[in-house]
Amino acid sequence: MGNWTVDVNPRTIAAKEEKQKLDWTKPEQHLQEIGTLHTSIYRMVRNLAPAIVLSGYWFFKHPGLMFRGADWWSVPRISLLEIGMLVAVTVISRVATGHGQSSNDELIHKEMAASLLASFLCAAVVYPCLLAKLDWERAVRVDAGFFLASSLLSLLFLAVACFIGWVSIDTIVPRREVLIIGSGRGGQAAFQEMIDSPVYNVVGVLDNDFVGTGPMREHYLGGLELLDTLLKENPVSVVYCSLPVKSMYEPIQQVIEVCERFGVEVRHSSHLFRTKIAKLDKNGGSHYSILRMVKEDSNRYVKRAIDIFGAGTLLLLSLPVLIAAGIAIKLTSSGPIFFSQDRYGLHRRRFRMFKLRTMVINAEVLQAQLEGQNELGGPVFKIKQDPRVTKVGAFLRKTSIDELPQFCNVLTGDMSLVGPRPLAVRDVLKIEDSAQLRRFSVLPGITCIWQMSGRNNTDFANWIRQDLEYIDSWSLWLDLKILLGTIPAVLWGKGAM
Repeated sequence: MGNWTVDVNPRTIAAKEEKQKLDWTKPEQHLQEIGTLHTSIYRMVRNLAPAIVLSGYWFFKHPGLMFRGADWWSVPRISLLEIGMLVAVTVISRVATGHGQSSNDELIHKEMAASLLASFLCAAVVYPCLLAKLDWERAVRVDAGFFLASSLLSLLFLAVACFIGWVSIDTIVPRREVLIIGSGRGGQAAFQEMIDSPVYNVVGVLDNDFVGTGPMREHYLGGLELLDTLLKENPVSVVYCSLPVKSMYEPIQQVIEVCERFGVEVRHSSHLFRTKIAKLDKNGGSHYSILRMVKEDSNRYVKRAIDIFGAGTLLLLSLPVLIAAGIAIKLTSSGPIFFSQDRYGLHRRRFRMFKLRTMVINAEVLQAQLEGQNELGGPVFKIKQDPRVTKVGAFLRKTSIDELPQFCNVLTGDMSLVGPRPLAVRDVLKIEDSAQLRRFSVLPGITCIWQMSGRNNTDFANWIRQDLEYIDSWSLWLDLKILLGTIPAVLWGKGAM
């Protein structure tokens, strides 16, 4: 079951692609799935729009209100009235826009209405305050301008969020592979929803007794006993379990246990009961329950921003070193400057990782002859006195200069600055304990805990333990400590092979 037996019909593929094109006319669905509008960053800038406009007016148009001086650059001495105005418009904007999620069809409309309402209420509160400084005619003009400017700024933030949502579909947020468990009513509803979504890719359906529709039959892979094998051999990031809770409690529990071993997110429909009148309140949250094995919040956007800024900056700064290393590689051995290899990344999805070449050109062929000398233990192959390493390569490895091209992998989103090291295909195929594959539930990184604490001076079991410890206790502060701890490890060549 290493290959998915789906989407083999050219007509089916063409129809699916056409549906995705038509779905671009429904941005509400994309934004709801991606969550762009409901991140803390968007809420913050949206709620601060009136305060930003008011401060901008004081700063550029009428410095006499906020500053005691003839010039706008003089030292500010803001009055209590002006402080009260800023606090009032911020609080009112926060209350008027709210923070709950809307249904797919009403998302953008409610965001627009809430932004306009917030601007209107803020303008109503600001007008009496303006009368304390200006005559009534000028106060009306300023207040009207304030309403229009804050409304336009709020809508601009909304437009930016929409644009990010559209771009995220294929670039920032890659399509997520979904495996559906169950083919009954719940499974059919989930299949219909996700097969039309631009952010999900339904890769298969599992059920011991298939009762699904014709289109689902094309994605049917077999019974529930295949779940462990499918998760091990394929890049699944979401398992949607639609089995009925009352009659299938034990199979659902087994599905969850398997997904926990692999670190794969589990979803289950929130429609647990049959009702005649009562309907599930989607405004209170998603219409399915989510069991995540990895912490996901707004900090992941901060982590990605740090990755882009850090990798971009370090790549530029390291260009002279890369050029010098490339010249040294070319002058001392035959072959290309760079070495690339397929590695397993997030959710066991393969990507091409780049390094400076430190070995002879037929190193991967010679590895088979050296398997018996492996010193690291487990499926990973490492030996200290590797005869395949060139003289220049030994220096590049000791100083970790050979890892610098991986900043490109960070910029493309295949890796992060901090995370479990990406493993080669050969190594992953030798892993027998499926629980160790949970390390692939996060993006691989250039550095991690075991590199900071000794790099290759550890065994595979301890390596995996530290990777899982990182995943379970992840925070931005932990990333910072690992980055800082990696510096001395690299400078002194601690544990390098």
